[in-house]
Amino acid sequence: MLALCADGALGRYAPYGRESVVPIRGGIDVIWHAFPNAVPNFRVKVIELIPAEGNIVVIQAEMGGPMPAEVNGIAKKGQDVHIPHCYILRFDTDSKITRLDAYWDNTVLNSIKASGV
Repeated sequence: MLALCADGALGRYAPYGRESVVPIRGGIDVIWHAFPNAVPNFRVKVIELIPAEGNIVVIQAEMGGPMPAEVNGIAKKGQDVHIPHCYILRFDTDSKITRLDAYWDNTVLNSIKASGV
């Protein structure tokens, strides 16, 4: 994913706050590298790609995988967790991502916790 980003690209993970805009390199990429390390069978499934105005694309995806260990109060070891995501991507004239806004459904974690699965 990092190779698809322009130098100086910015990103925002909305659940971290409205003002959580950070550089992708040295910021959000740290999160990207952590997922596959934390969840060895981590997967991303693109459900829908929607071209929007000009240089903007909206992507609906699902991220997750089987939890390698119990996440206290959220998921049991081996439980396959899938978290819906929405990304808004903006591209430059070289087709590189200049801005990424990410939204995800934290209520999925609450429903997993509530189900006791």
